[in-house]
Amino acid sequence: MTDTMTDPHPRRWPVRVAVASATLAAVVTATTAAGGWYYADELLLVDTSPPEYPIEVVDVSGSTVTLVGEDADQPGVTGLEWEGGYARLGPEIERSGEHVTRSVTPFPDLPAPGTMARTSFYAYPLAIESFRAVSELDAEDVTYDGPLGTYPATFVAGGSSRWIIHVHGRGGNRAESFRLLTALQPLDYPQLSITYRNDDDAPADADGEYGLGWTESDDLAAAVEFARARGAEDIVLAGYSMGGAVVGNYLRVHGSAGVAGVIYDSPVLSWNDVLVNESRNRNLPAFAATVASTVVRLRTAINLAAMDQVRHADDLDVPVLLFHGSGDPTVPVSSSDDFAAARPDLVTFVRPDGVGHVQAWNNDPAGYEEAAADFVRKLP
Repeated sequence: MTDTMTDPHPRRWPVRVAVASATLAAVVTATTAAGGWYYADELLLVDTSPPEYPIEVVDVSGSTVTLVGEDADQPGVTGLEWEGGYARLGPEIERSGEHVTRSVTPFPDLPAPGTMARTSFYAYPLAIESFRAVSELDAEDVTYDGPLGTYPATFVAGGSSRWIIHVHGRGGNRAESFRLLTALQPLDYPQLSITYRNDDDAPADADGEYGLGWTESDDLAAAVEFARARGAEDIVLAGYSMGGAVVGNYLRVHGSAGVAGVIYDSPVLSWNDVLVNESRNRNLPAFAATVASTVVRLRTAINLAAMDQVRHADDLDVPVLLFHGSGDPTVPVSSSDDFAAARPDLVTFVRPDGVGHVQAWNNDPAGYEEAAADFVRKLP
């Protein structure tokens, strides 16, 4: 083997390094670009695949259920959903190998052994009959007219002229809001949990892609008009996950007139932060986030930077209650940290340690409900 220190052609070494570095850079750039494009697809495209039920119900005995499968040990109070049924799970009682035993409450159903199911941190069923049964609320399905047609919503009446409108997250449904909706109902505010374009039961966009809050905020605006036409004098907006981006873009486009306050739960305040976080999760360079953002802009004309509520925190002019767990793997809590730090005059921040995405209620239902009710009661 020739020692590189005594190579008769030493000047070729830098050339070889340069060629190798350029090749590596090209490979990394191509891989990063492909990763950025793929992730942009994941963000924008609506998932139409049928639900998966990865958990098997092994045994049901009295007030306990034994489960095996992915997320059978999902922490906190959570739902157990299967085809045609819904129950509520309490904390883990016992574990034996991969089998997890938890308390179970009919909500309103109980599964039979052998049932294939999945956990749901929504903790409430979507079906209106089931929701009415477990919540004891006089909830009803209504519709409102929006930019693409007729949108379904869940409505609970109240005696106040202040309404609360809930906006679920990407790929979710109205049941995501039912934890907070139920908790706030004793305050007697009318509440509306809405759908937006590309939901399973709402009108579809022609391109079949999410607007990441950019277009969905027009659907929220239609819901606000629905409420105002029925006597709402002002509104509290509640946004969960991407619903936070929908609410934020509504405020950016339509202003805060008639908005008394905002409640955010694990909100997307900065898509750039979400993209950077996901790049790290996929072991891609941070540059992949820029690629994904550029792809989104080129494909859809969505301006993610314009929707960045952290960058534009100075524009905030309504009180905000912000829930965000430090263990969120999907939407980085750092966005909420920065947002709250920028506007301590308006933002009340509840930051439960180690809690995952939109699971602050599941971790501490009583504490969550008390914080939310206290915030709403004190709004001017």
